[in-house]
Amino acid sequence: MACKNLHEEQVRAIELLMQKNILQSKRVGSDYVRNTIFYGIVGILFSAFGVSQLRFLGLQAVVYLMIGLALLWAAAANYLESRKYK
Repeated sequence: MACKNLHEEQVRAIELLMQKNILQSKRVGSDYVRNTIFYGIVGILFSAFGVSQLRFLGLQAVVYLMIGLALLWAAAANYLESRKYK
């Protein structure tokens, strides 16, 4: 009885904070999926260009291929990170 009405406001604040965190975690998951798609498409384009131009451009094409592979790695990392927020 001595503590009545002393902690209710703190509990409401904590509940509101938890609701905001849940909403934000859903948004973060969709951001990771969007990044995965973008990095994947751009990585495929760079990799395909690097492979197709390998005999014409030589080492310069290898640079494009490396950029493409790095973007594909970033896409995979974003996808794996997005799975945490489902």
